[in-house]
Amino acid sequence: MALEVKLVHGTHPVLSWMVDNIHMRTDPAGNIKPDKRKSTEENDGVVATIMALDRAIRCGQGTTNGGIYDQRELPVL
Repeated sequence: MALEVKLVHGTHPVLSWMVDNIHMRTDPAGNIKPDKRKSTEENDGVVATIMALDRAIRCGQGTTNGGIYDQRELPVL
């Protein structure tokens, strides 16, 4: 999504800075991954965004069993 310029983050200045700092590499299996060793500065926000998108895409929104908080309330401390 990032390579195809389909990742929209609302032009948040810190995330934009992190996107500029990230370097991607392709592993032997053909997966495209962020390369922390070649990144010049922080990029943790981009990595967290990638992980969250992966989770959302894999789990999808059309699950039939719902989540745990569909069955009980969200705990508040």
